[in-house]
Order: sequence, then C-alpha cells, then structure tokens
Amino acid sequence: MGNNAMRAGLTGWITALGLPLLVVACGINVAQGRGVYERNCVQCHGDTGLGDGPFADKLLKPPTDLTVLARNNGGTFPAMYVTEIIDGHSRSEDFSGAMPEFGPGLGGEELQLGPLVDYLETLQR
Repeated sequence: MGNNAMRAGLTGWITALGLPLLVVACGINVAQGRGVYERNCVQCHGDTGLGDGPFADKLLKPPTDLTVLARNNGGTFPAMYVTEIIDGHSRSEDFSGAMPEFGPGLGGEELQLGPLVDYLETLQR
C-alpha cells in the first residue's frame, strides 16, 4: 500500500471517528445556549423566539421575532451580527431596540454568546 493510499485511508478513519464527536459537541453547545436563552431571553422573546414572551406587551417596541433572522438575511443566519447585537458592539445610535446589552450580563463570558447564537440558529423557520 502506497503512502497516498495509507494517507487517504487514515483521513477516512479520522473523519469517521471525528464527525460523531463534532455532532455531540454541537449538541452540547446548543443545549448550553438553550439554557442561556431560557435565563436571559425568554421573558421578552418567548419560549419559541417569536417575540411573544410575558414581558413583550409591556415594551414600547415589540421584541424581534428570532425565528426569521435567516429569512430576513437572504436565507443565511447572520451569526456575527446577532452576536454583536446581543453584546452591544454593533448597536448604532439609531438602534431603537429595548433589549439591554447582554455581553457583560451573561457572566462576562464571551463563550456563552457562542452557544446562545448556536441555539438561536436552531429556531429559524
């Protein structure tokens, strides 16, 4: 067996063994994100992200429907933009949303924003 054939075989095995681990890791990430969402977002955005949480009718501006972020962005989920809105980095003076900046409010851990954004991507319809 030549080096190229061995390398191809080894690559196949690594891929076959690594992919399930990646899928499990992504599932854990989404589960963590769901927890962050339930603790910080569900009050306004609701259980399913439609913007119908228990506080929604008390706000001057209705919360964003989080289930159509990809649809409103040409079919691609805008992960970077969503991250920047949540942590407050992308807000301009004309951003009239009532949503507080949650970057520091999420324990100051940037890592929690990743799982939250991953979870929000699963809400897309």
